[in-house]
Amino acid sequence: MSKRIFFIISIVVVLALAFSGPAMAQKKRFFGIATGGVGGVYYPVGGALAQALTNKIPDMVVTAHTGNASVANVNLLGRGEVESGIAQNNVALAAYTGDKEAWKTPQVKGLRTISALFPETVHMVAGAKTGIKSVYDFKGKRIIVGDKGSGTEMDSRRFLEAIGLSYSDIQPIFVYYAAAVQRMQDEQADALFWTAGVPISSIIEIATTKDVVFLPFPDDVISKLHSRFPYYAPVTMPAKAYPKQPNPVKTVAIISLWVTRADMDEKTIYDVTYHLYEKTPQIYREKKEEVSGSDMMAAAHEQGKNVKLENALLGVTVPLHKGAYKYYKEKGIQVPAALIPPEAK
Repeated sequence: MSKRIFFIISIVVVLALAFSGPAMAQKKRFFGIATGGVGGVYYPVGGALAQALTNKIPDMVVTAHTGNASVANVNLLGRGEVESGIAQNNVALAAYTGDKEAWKTPQVKGLRTISALFPETVHMVAGAKTGIKSVYDFKGKRIIVGDKGSGTEMDSRRFLEAIGLSYSDIQPIFVYYAAAVQRMQDEQADALFWTAGVPISSIIEIATTKDVVFLPFPDDVISKLHSRFPYYAPVTMPAKAYPKQPNPVKTVAIISLWVTRADMDEKTIYDVTYHLYEKTPQIYREKKEEVSGSDMMAAAHEQGKNVKLENALLGVTVPLHKGAYKYYKEKGIQVPAALIPPEAK
């Protein structure tokens, strides 16, 4: 071998060794959070959480993905196409148990919870010109019931049933946030159902640009819903939560969950749960301020203020992931037997 060739090979080997160390040191874990559409609540809180975790966990890159929210997110998890997502607790339960009445796609037995997040309130809003004064005026009307297969659409079917109606009694409109706003503004829909954290920007936009009426759930409907589906809890939307909403509104709410897959690495889920609640330095910030993921969610949206450790198991309907379970045990939180991961028993 000539000296020249030997020299070139030596340089290549030295460069390879020189760059292999940093490359190995910089190996990253990638973690996705499936959220919802722009105009909803999942999108801003999920984005804030992703940003927080990326800024707090040195070897992790967390990204938030926009999408069609609860049902779509759980299906993505069931197919192994995302690491985590946000979903309504009733949707999560239907998927986990394979409820044939509510869940039309394959059962997601491996669904696991990281944490409860915030309450999602059912909004019923009607155009003032429609003459709709109560939910019992919906018959024959054009009602937005949420996008097909969404959590809101699942809820809408149950609400109509509790009122004594079905899709055959109304003109159902299956659209998502932006399209719902446009339909209401153009008076191509008479009313809508929407399940989301208060306030939701799409409802603000509708109420700002049109004369609307916020409809309460009648007491008998609330009682009927809660007795059959206990996760629909009676709540009152505070007065002035939206433009043209001067009075409190009786309604129901469910809880949103941050969910994942049972086959996700225990350390990864422990790390994201830990940094959701623990104040640690933001490593990419000049002053390295100490914040928790929930702090950043609270700064992004009013509902983020409800993401608290004391609420972490509130309304949880499927078992915890082993990594989250480990964190809560370390914090001295009593985990109900039904939420203990099957893998940990």
